[in-house]
Amino acid sequence: MSLRLSLLAATAALLMPVMASASTLSGLPESCFTYDLAGTKAATHGLTAKTLHATLTGTDITLDIRGVNLSDLSGHVESATLERFNAVAAYAALSAFRGGISAACKDQSLTINSSDIRSGTPQAAWTDVTLARPGHNMTIRKASIQAVQTTPDLRLKVEGTGIHDTKQPLMPTQLSADLTVQGLDTARQQITINALHAVSGSSAIDGKGSIEPGATASTSAADLHVSVTNVDTLIGQIRDTALKKVVAALTIARLMGRQSGDATLWDIGLSGGVVTVNRIPLPFSVP
Repeated sequence: MSLRLSLLAATAALLMPVMASASTLSGLPESCFTYDLAGTKAATHGLTAKTLHATLTGTDITLDIRGVNLSDLSGHVESATLERFNAVAAYAALSAFRGGISAACKDQSLTINSSDIRSGTPQAAWTDVTLARPGHNMTIRKASIQAVQTTPDLRLKVEGTGIHDTKQPLMPTQLSADLTVQGLDTARQQITINALHAVSGSSAIDGKGSIEPGATASTSAADLHVSVTNVDTLIGQIRDTALKKVVAALTIARLMGRQSGDATLWDIGLSGGVVTVNRIPLPFSVP
């Protein structure tokens, strides 16, 4: 090849648009989950990205973020690990929005080693978040997840503000949670909800308890304690917008609750597929 042709080929290669390839997490195939982190730039103790697009492959469920800030103020966690921490958070958000793990992700092993983030306090801050599926969008103005403790257990703080869901009138507009994950490097974890606080209209939702997630609801266990203020007002606010069965379920739940001032309290249990509310078994089993 002549020198001129070589120069032309090199110039064409430089001008050709670069196509970003989708990534996935170690332990998950691309048939389960993929993500694209675009416009990355190094920052103090971390990195930023202009956009993140992630999807549960084959489900039409997507996550789009228009601003990503990943950091570890301690300086112990490398950028590649921060990106993986961010991707795990994206996978968790998609699965929660779907209501569970997708068929393509079942029996897949997603391993998060605590040694990757030990001694650090990695955090991911997102702005302009959209979770979408056909006919259903959930938007969050700002969201963050921070590992405030990494040894011996993983403790996370999660916050979201400016939350709006087109299908869920009971969705809080603000949410914060303090969680501890025990047994992170084992096959069976326990999640302790140290504190949960949410705001929906004039009602405040507070909770605490523990969850042992299994492969299905029937193999999972939970012990939760929840309080909601101004339940009657909340029912009135959603009566014209929520499905009748949702209003009916909340009305029945109010009747099963215990009153403490303006708050209604519930102790909720799950064991062997049986749900109990204030120690009363519900007349159905979960699959």
